[in-house]
Amino acid sequence: MLKLFYFFGGYLWIRVSGGGASRFINLCGIRHMMLWNIKKEDDSYTMCISLKSFFEMKDIVRKTSTRVVVLKRIGLPFLMSGVKKRWFFPAFLVVVAVLFLLSQLLLWNIHIQGNESISEESILLFLEEHHVKKGILLKEVDTELLEKEMRKTFSSITWISVYLDGNSLTLTLKESDKPIPEENADAEKQHKEGFLEEETGMDICANKAGTVVSIVTRTGTPVVQAGDEVVVGDVLIRGSVEIFDNEGNVREQVNVHADGDIMIESNIRTSIAVPLMKTVETETGNRKKYTFCRWGNSYRILHLFSIPYQDYQAVPHDYFHTGDKLGLTMEIGEMEIQEIVKESREKSEAEYSEELSKKLQEYETTLAEKAIQIKGKNVKIEKNADTVVLTGVLKVQGPFFERKETKISEESLDTVDE
Repeated sequence: MLKLFYFFGGYLWIRVSGGGASRFINLCGIRHMMLWNIKKEDDSYTMCISLKSFFEMKDIVRKTSTRVVVLKRIGLPFLMSGVKKRWFFPAFLVVVAVLFLLSQLLLWNIHIQGNESISEESILLFLEEHHVKKGILLKEVDTELLEKEMRKTFSSITWISVYLDGNSLTLTLKESDKPIPEENADAEKQHKEGFLEEETGMDICANKAGTVVSIVTRTGTPVVQAGDEVVVGDVLIRGSVEIFDNEGNVREQVNVHADGDIMIESNIRTSIAVPLMKTVETETGNRKKYTFCRWGNSYRILHLFSIPYQDYQAVPHDYFHTGDKLGLTMEIGEMEIQEIVKESREKSEAEYSEELSKKLQEYETTLAEKAIQIKGKNVKIEKNADTVVLTGVLKVQGPFFERKETKISEESLDTVDE
């Protein structure tokens, strides 16, 4: 630390020769002139001395009849003298540093992941309409608002996450599982009686047992109606349409991709567990103060010895800071280290009930993002040796269906054979 201090003030590496070299060192010590790295070389001494002490030692040199030779100039003042002759180089470095710091405040990249039916150009156009584009300030990007607006604008999005990663904006989305038609493929398909014929039909099947609440068929043949009980795998809308002749007989069947809106009421069993014990921190009253500096998010405590406490918390105060407008804060001040004792104790009923309720609400929010509505719930809390568990049943309504390739029945095969 002393060497670093004298580096900013500047110091010299000198050689003192003559019969009074030892007396020279003693007189400097009497006058509190700091000398360090003193080494004897034959009949002379080499040492380091600060600039201030160097200019105050003229009478000592005269009294001791010694000869002083400067071997090396070290420190910031001597570096600055060379910089003044080449002012354009440090000026260029300052400009580059300022531009770099300013660039950290701007948005430079936009990454879009998971889009299939929604084109990247449509998403970029949506962002521009909401004043989000490359080159804007990062603080002007409201990620939560973008998520809400994108769900409203693009109905096929079932889940989306928008977040900032450095100077990049990342949009990760998931679309509904409806089959994505190939480009220009519709033009090659034949239309029969107003139906778009497919090579293979696609059924809509239940992927969860429950009761059909409502069913709206857009394409295909409905197999169930509101109020019917269904199990996993049951066909809800068949991926085929019968075409009748003038006499009311089935003339042929057309394979289609079934499409429609179906709501099924079902039950979801849930189980959420949290630890029973919690760690409590208590201050002992013991504390020490150290000097600290901070650049960005990194703290550095300046001390010679290790902190004497096993567990502690650091509280900075009485400091000044700069650089807020550039986005990178530098602080220097005093850090108070307060000793704490960590103890493990059992949570109260109010504490673990609140924690479980919060986790249940987060789970319900996740279901709501998937268009699943909560119609009722029956839950209970059980305390075990190490954990507290919330278990129960949620009564829900949602689009519990998936698309599967239409299976050809044996009856249809027999008809073909005849």
